[in-house]
Amino acid sequence: MTTLLAIGDIHLGRSPAALHPDLQTQRPGLGPEAAWRRCVNEALERGVDGVLLAGDVVERSRDLLVAYGDLKQGIDQLAAAGIPVLAVAGNHDTLVLPRLAAEIDALHLLGAGGRWQKKSLGKLSVLGWSFPRPHVRHNPLHELPRIERPERVIGLLHCDRDQSDSPYAPVTSQDLEAAGTAAWLLGHIHQPDRLDGERPIGYLGSATALRASDTGPRGPWLIEFNDGQLAATQLPLAPLRFDTVQIDVSPLEAPEDLAEATLAAGRAHIETLQNERFVPDVIGLRLTLTGRCRFESALTQAADDLIAGSRPWKEGSIRLFVQKVVVATGAAADLERLARQEDPCGLLARRILVLQDSAHPEHQDLIARARPHLAEAAGQKEFRELAADLDDEGVRYWLLQAARTTLNDLLAQKPGAP
Repeated sequence: MTTLLAIGDIHLGRSPAALHPDLQTQRPGLGPEAAWRRCVNEALERGVDGVLLAGDVVERSRDLLVAYGDLKQGIDQLAAAGIPVLAVAGNHDTLVLPRLAAEIDALHLLGAGGRWQKKSLGKLSVLGWSFPRPHVRHNPLHELPRIERPERVIGLLHCDRDQSDSPYAPVTSQDLEAAGTAAWLLGHIHQPDRLDGERPIGYLGSATALRASDTGPRGPWLIEFNDGQLAATQLPLAPLRFDTVQIDVSPLEAPEDLAEATLAAGRAHIETLQNERFVPDVIGLRLTLTGRCRFESALTQAADDLIAGSRPWKEGSIRLFVQKVVVATGAAADLERLARQEDPCGLLARRILVLQDSAHPEHQDLIARARPHLAEAAGQKEFRELAADLDDEGVRYWLLQAARTTLNDLLAQKPGAP
């Protein structure tokens, strides 16, 4: 059997965002450097045949000395155990990763200068391509060489999938499917894909949460090749995680009850993780309040007070804090009924239902059409909270926020509205 540990975007030198003020002193233990050390320890413990880095290992081109110490220490440990490290350069570390590879003997850069390169690891070969400059507008798959024994080749690439006008090596899903490899392990988008099929193709995701919209488990992937079969398993090693948790406010009698409901929701969420081998040190809760509220007019203020007045608390070994509260009560319960209406409320309800269902055929198209408009808005000071490089989950979140707010406003204008 050949085993590899594949790591997505690490961004050494970048600090995690959206931490509670009381957790600022813990920032070094929750960021990319801590995630990298966990990945190295996991690779050593498992005795893998190689470690793969899918680009954006380093945050900025000037961060050579920022990244050098932690990166070299980890790679030296791996080299001492006979574990090679192969990396491709992304758009963030186009200039600095080749310089680091020149300084760190055991760091092997694949595909330097934008030329595809293959290297063997155990019974597999890794085919990689690196950014030759920070902006690349052509599809690197169009220059892919002929692949021999594709069932034993893993593609390693930093790219922007299905974004034809992207300056970050745009590729298409069709090209990835058509290219003759056993798998494509991608960097660039921080939201990991499901890679549990017979032929894994997709994004590895970030090594840890770097911003609040990086929701869900994060960490490297264990790639196993045995008897001609390839399997990918995510190892959620990230020290920091953000999770979306719903709270049904229907049973609550008063605004003060929201605090107890938050504690109960936090405990219930932690219970779902107790049997996992890997758990984060800190989880930021992004709460969504649903149901029918008995104190609707006071709910928004109660949500604001919860964020401003709460402090982190511990459940078992995990520290929790409230990072965000979204009010999605009232009209949300009537979406199916509203969606049957042929008016602006019906249109908004249908769009919300599409955004809530990732399997809906219009879901991805709606997000793709909204992305450039949100990116433009991110440049305005009124929207400083909006990251310009939103991933799909971030776009979906802001669209849902806007749609729900507008729908509630429209319903409030109707005759007979409370």
